[in-house]
Amino acid sequence: MAPGAGATDEILVHGDPRLRLSARPVAPGEDLGDLPRRLLTGLREHDGIGLAAPQFGDLRRVVAVTDPSRPEQAPRILVNPEITERFGPQIPFEEGCLSFPGLFFNLYRPAGVVVRYHDRDGDQQTLRNDGVVARVVQHEVDHLDGVLFIDHLPRWRRWLLAGRLRRIQREAGKESA
Repeated sequence: MAPGAGATDEILVHGDPRLRLSARPVAPGEDLGDLPRRLLTGLREHDGIGLAAPQFGDLRRVVAVTDPSRPEQAPRILVNPEITERFGPQIPFEEGCLSFPGLFFNLYRPAGVVVRYHDRDGDQQTLRNDGVVARVVQHEVDHLDGVLFIDHLPRWRRWLLAGRLRRIQREAGKESA
């Protein structure tokens, strides 16, 4: 089966084991097919600012990132993104996740990142950002590594969320039935 075959445009929600898997690198020259379009459509349809291929069940290292402070700028597709530097103080920022509908938490992450990636044409690019895009990139790269934003919460906070997390799983099950 081709990479991404069988993946749907439904965003996987908490409880789906595929969200915990590490994505594989995209090989040089590998055809991404319609994955970039699916990611960009998903961002638009779900009013998101970042989306990772594993959230569609496609286990390739590809993310879509947009800068909400620059709506005129087209979203970026980052293939094989690698954070090469994190800088600045750890600052709180309210994060949400399309795989956790309705949940938002203040998480501490470094203020800025330098990320090396390939664009859709295979050209190597570097992005340095210390704004919202830095937060989005860190969140989406976590998805590529099977790390979810709730993993950054203290254990006691995750324990308190157990009921809400079960409700998200139940509601997702009803929608897919």
